[in-house]
Amino acid sequence: MPNFALHLLSLLIFIHSCNSQLLEVFGISTGNTGTKERQPFQDIASQSVGLINYLKTIQNNPDNELYKRLQQPLPQVNFVNGLPVIPGVLGSLPGAGACLPKGAPLVRQRSPSFFQNIIRNIPGAHDYLSSFLPSPKVDVDSLFGNYHWAIDTPSVHNRFCSMTELAPSAKRGNSSAFTVAEKFRTKSENGGEKVALGYGIINNGNTYVYFQDDPCPYQIVIVGPKHSTGQYEYVVLSNWARFPVIAMARDIRVFYKLYKDKLEDKLTSEGFSTEYAGLSTGHLSYVDWSHCRPATPISYIRNVLTELFG
Repeated sequence: MPNFALHLLSLLIFIHSCNSQLLEVFGISTGNTGTKERQPFQDIASQSVGLINYLKTIQNNPDNELYKRLQQPLPQVNFVNGLPVIPGVLGSLPGAGACLPKGAPLVRQRSPSFFQNIIRNIPGAHDYLSSFLPSPKVDVDSLFGNYHWAIDTPSVHNRFCSMTELAPSAKRGNSSAFTVAEKFRTKSENGGEKVALGYGIINNGNTYVYFQDDPCPYQIVIVGPKHSTGQYEYVVLSNWARFPVIAMARDIRVFYKLYKDKLEDKLTSEGFSTEYAGLSTGHLSYVDWSHCRPATPISYIRNVLTELFG
């Protein structure tokens, strides 16, 4: 795992030394690629409604895991070499469960989540709040492979035909690391294809996934059934603030036919979608793949020329 981290750091430093605009031209994401710039008041309005309604469902059903956890005392904070950490919690460390530090290269500097930005500098707070999320036991070998984005948060992402590949990198004891490679298009289904990188960590059942468009990690909150090949049919990623939400499926046609309705009910019951902030109102939306076509060398060259000369 140290070698993986060293190689990833070296790659980021090399890419960061290049001109950001030039990277965009040749299809390399700089962190803000394929995202929407949101005003703070937009965040407060849309995200508060979701959290408040989720807490209402908890209030109506006190026999739930979150209520039980809130009755427990807060974990104590210790210091190791001057750094505050919560005992036994990997997520206290930036880039290993906690948000990346400000100034990290080729990563968007602010999280799309207003509430994550508020607490990102409080040691251990992110991981403690993340512990209230649904935390399915993830079979790391069933996780790897290619996914198509099936559900997205359109107020955060401005991308089309998004695909994500998760590939194994290292494994040691109860911990695993994997790489994340994204391909998507901007402006329209015919826009230039962009490539973004990331990484993920699984430690003692906790899964943290880092994308370039958010300095704070996503977590896998729902996993679908396994295909006959042993791979998950779909996975859902979000964070403790339940914003944004991404669902990725192996096969879009199979997803719509077999899993769409069940997953929508699951998202509502777990507080990721409500009557005020649900799929019907635009907080979340299904990704349209009807106009997506495979990229070709000719389309790549055409898009580069368009970026350069308009």
